[in-house]
Amino acid sequence: MSFGGGIDLSRLKRSDVATGTPAASSGLTGSNASTGSPASSGSVAGNSGKSVVPVVSLVIDATEANLRDVLALSAQVAVIIEFHADSVRELEISSRLRAICEVDAGRWVLVRVDAQAEQRIGQAFGVKGAPTLVAVIQGQPAPLFEGDQDDAAIRQVIDRVLQVAAENGVAGRASVMGDAEVVDALPPLHQKAFDAINAGEFDTAIASYEQALRENPRDDLAQSGLAQVKLLKRTLETSEVAASEQPPVELEKLLLWADHRLSEGQVKLAFDSLLDAFEGQPEARERIRVHLLELFAVVEPSNPDLAAARRRLATLLY
Repeated sequence: MSFGGGIDLSRLKRSDVATGTPAASSGLTGSNASTGSPASSGSVAGNSGKSVVPVVSLVIDATEANLRDVLALSAQVAVIIEFHADSVRELEISSRLRAICEVDAGRWVLVRVDAQAEQRIGQAFGVKGAPTLVAVIQGQPAPLFEGDQDDAAIRQVIDRVLQVAAENGVAGRASVMGDAEVVDALPPLHQKAFDAINAGEFDTAIASYEQALRENPRDDLAQSGLAQVKLLKRTLETSEVAASEQPPVELEKLLLWADHRLSEGQVKLAFDSLLDAFEGQPEARERIRVHLLELFAVVEPSNPDLAAARRRLATLLY
């Protein structure tokens, strides 16, 4: 593929992005928390003020079973998916990508998908052959290139992805679980919650965060972690709700539908659906308000869609 004037990632801009994701539109919604996910949905603040996103590795092999968890990473850190086949040519570019990923030290996560074994994922992303690279930012995909490229060309593309990610408020840094920075950053109850999430024991994680909040009601990290693990548990237990393209009318289903949209990075769609219901269902306002406030805690504070939703809620309340 010719680069021309450079890779066009304009579809990753919030104003232009489509409302669906490959996982949502293709039915690839499977997830198996008991076998371990690529990362927890929680994050901790690093010294730079950017979120540290714990992962099991900076290079993750993805299948249908863990695709949803992998895409969830893209809400906090840029994800680049490499569709590969195990020929000599593909192994060469895979080695270069892995090396660049390690040099960048967590600024993005490399996700490897076997194009032959995981054909449904490839079809969902419109992949025609391997190797193919696709960027994912806040759940939204954009093709990068097909075929082999030299180091300079790959570096140019990745730098552009990171620039667009930062413009969209995705500036977290992935850190392999067990790294000293992550361990040192987590207080004991937070570490207990994080370990429980990694083991798929969500109730234990919830109890740990709730205990942290009882000890310190102003613990913002515990508040955010609690909201995120509750969201993760709800979305994993209610995958059937995700299939609906339109917001359900029934309140409980609507709340879960918004959960799934948010977990896919569709922040504006999730908040707008709840705020529309808040405006049109006076009897359900308190239930929706509480749910909105919990979801607000999941989203990065710099996200403009969060700011817009807060303003609209304040207007509707007062």
